[in-house]
Amino acid sequence: MKPFGLTKDERLNSQLIIDRLFAAGNNSMAAFPLRVVWMVSERQPEDTLPPARMMVSVPKKRFRHAVDRNRMKRQVREAFRLNKHLLWDALGSDKRVDVAFISITDQLMDSRVVHKAVVKALLRISERL
Repeated sequence: MKPFGLTKDERLNSQLIIDRLFAAGNNSMAAFPLRVVWMVSERQPEDTLPPARMMVSVPKKRFRHAVDRNRMKRQVREAFRLNKHLLWDALGSDKRVDVAFISITDQLMDSRVVHKAVVKALLRISERL
């Protein structure tokens, strides 16, 4: 696995896992302009999936234009790609974490602001692991 890549396996796309992630009882926090929801699960020894997987959600209600939604998603994915090692270092070989980033603002943010928010969220998640 590339250390700074973001492969398809690192993106959440299973509806079952996404439903489980947003079910009651999972951890959640706000790191403006994002709300972060995460779920820790056990990792099997024969499991080939990466230790951290993510998804990004930008509501159409907040950003009407697809261009703006796509820009916000791109910013979050890039910040996660560059800083996922913060989670990987905190996770042992027996845990896996699934993370969802949800935009809570209706303003487009500078990439530096989004980057700081993602780093802040990843550090707080790694502290709680």
